[in-house]
Amino acid sequence: MTDEVSVRRAQRLKEANAERLRRFPNVTGVGVGLQEVGGRRTSTVAIRVYVARKLPVAELAPQDVLPSEVDGVPVDVIEARWVVHDVADHRARHNPMIGGISVGNVVLGGSGTIGGSVFDNRSQEDMILSNWHVLCGRNDCATGETVIQPGNGGGDTGTAADIVARLHRAALTDEVDCAVARLSGHRFLIRDLLEQGPLGGVGEAALGGDVRKSGRTTGATIATVTDLSADVDVDGYPEGTHHFRNQLIIEGTDASLPGDSGSLWVDDAGRAVGLNFAGSGGERAIANRIDAVLAELDVNLTRGITQQAVVATMSATMN
Repeated sequence: MTDEVSVRRAQRLKEANAERLRRFPNVTGVGVGLQEVGGRRTSTVAIRVYVARKLPVAELAPQDVLPSEVDGVPVDVIEARWVVHDVADHRARHNPMIGGISVGNVVLGGSGTIGGSVFDNRSQEDMILSNWHVLCGRNDCATGETVIQPGNGGGDTGTAADIVARLHRAALTDEVDCAVARLSGHRFLIRDLLEQGPLGGVGEAALGGDVRKSGRTTGATIATVTDLSADVDVDGYPEGTHHFRNQLIIEGTDASLPGDSGSLWVDDAGRAVGLNFAGSGGERAIANRIDAVLAELDVNLTRGITQQAVVATMSATMN
């Protein structure tokens, strides 16, 4: 963990200087995290500037060299080109469903990951949480489109007969890439993450803290939060590059690979802190802050009733 005073000061300086730093050539993002020295992560809080390609200073014009510090806070230059996760690989059919498994939209095609179960704030129903680019993926996607489990990308075997839900809400903004699908009644969704255990409530990511996810491609992984407020450009959207702000960067072996989009990052208590949606080179993942996701979709993680409970109650009443 890291000194919160240092983190807050660095975040204020980042906000004040992000626009200027992003004007330097090759920059793909600006955030706040732990400085790397010689390939090793330190405990020093830094303003992290992500670049598509890290070049020696000798190859840059003087005006193109990033500053080494901003008001005493070091500037750490990190090579990272962000690409929204495409659909690939394979996962099996699950009944009941669980967080961390393959899912897809029949119209769009492909596969991503079911993040987990959330509750609609209006109806109290449980719903599937994943990414906009997994469950919608097009500017003209429509409410009610068929969602299947597994998906049908990269060797996944899902077909239109594997319907489990229908697209309910989706959002692609400068803070989130997220969507929910309303269960169709064909299969239940239990409130666990595959190989991770029960899904808890909402947590807050801590700089330097360990987090876990269950993803369709990489399975159960552990990684470290290295940036709390990254403003990044992510490739692969219908318009090409999409700009996001205030994102989490999470680093570790196989932190995120194509097909892991939609995974929930959780802390040691099983509390969700972020929704995975993109990555760089496998060892870096980028995630929406979970509070922004829940607010945008008008859902929550703890208050509602599962479809399984509704059916059980109805059966008991009839008997």
